[in-house]
Amino acid sequence: MQTMVLDSFGGQFRQENRPIPEPGAGDVLVRVHAVGAGMTLEHMRLGRLGGSTPRILGHEFSGTIVATGANVHAFTTGMQVTASFYHLCGSCTWCACGRETLCENMQGYIGAVSDGAFAEYIVVPAQNLVPIPEGVPLLTAGVVADAIATPYHVASKRIGLLPGQRVVVIGAGGGLGVHMLGIVRAFGGVAIAVERAEEKAAELERRGLAEVVFLPEGSDWAASLRRAVGGEIAAVVDTVASTETLNEGVKLVGRAGTFVVLGFSPGTMLAVDPTRLLLEEVVVTGTRYASRAEIAQALELVRQERIEPVVGATFPLVELNAAFDAIRANDVFGRVVIECPDTADTDEAGSQS
Repeated sequence: MQTMVLDSFGGQFRQENRPIPEPGAGDVLVRVHAVGAGMTLEHMRLGRLGGSTPRILGHEFSGTIVATGANVHAFTTGMQVTASFYHLCGSCTWCACGRETLCENMQGYIGAVSDGAFAEYIVVPAQNLVPIPEGVPLLTAGVVADAIATPYHVASKRIGLLPGQRVVVIGAGGGLGVHMLGIVRAFGGVAIAVERAEEKAAELERRGLAEVVFLPEGSDWAASLRRAVGGEIAAVVDTVASTETLNEGVKLVGRAGTFVVLGFSPGTMLAVDPTRLLLEEVVVTGTRYASRAEIAQALELVRQERIEPVVGATFPLVELNAAFDAIRANDVFGRVVIECPDTADTDEAGSQS
């Protein structure tokens, strides 16, 4: 099978042909169709999410089960699936109460401690899988499992978003930001976009994805945006998390509002006046990925056409380095998708079960 391998953190990917892996007990073998890619993978490439090299990265995959290992009963060959990319214990308090992304015994990430989906096939624990419902395109289902499911978690659990509430999304033209806008609208909220890149701001307006599209100027732009909105802001979601966006973004939050840190930028700092937390009951919180149940709920929203995955660019597997160049340059509106070739013999893979 064709793969793209990272030999050392911070390096480039190289093409390598490997034997098709065999699923062990509790595992399944999936023929990969497509893989979404965003900044999480760039952090993984740099070694910021742990793991080891050489390694095959990629976790936002969609594909078809072609073989199952022993003791796998809920999933069968031919099923189309995506997955959570956390290696969860499944038995700690957090896993049991539905907040599995806070697993006390998490062993790492698919693509960091085990090989991921930048390959024709991937072996993944069956407990990670989420079925793809009929009507959800296989090309974008993997994107839903992260870039839509994560905003779904933000809206439903971190904000508790109600219809009519105003939500500002910082970095709204990126792979997470554009889908955060879509989730706000799916929940009946009013989406307000903050985007520094003029081309992306214009595309947001062209698609009608936000009620207000704001281009920040200078380092102190929160007051200008509050005047432009002309109403209480219930929540701010920062997908960039630079020192500037964090400290301007928190100024936007209205009384009893919520500021959600969704992005990650090493070394940045957020300063919060505790008086506002006390007197206005402002909430400042982070957010961590989504549960398998939330991935299933996000897929259902796509099936119902209440939100649409936004893919700004597709690359073949062999052009993975070019895809990462585009991610680092912040050139793409929406999500990047890597399409895997169909050169291996599926029947050969299926005979391994």
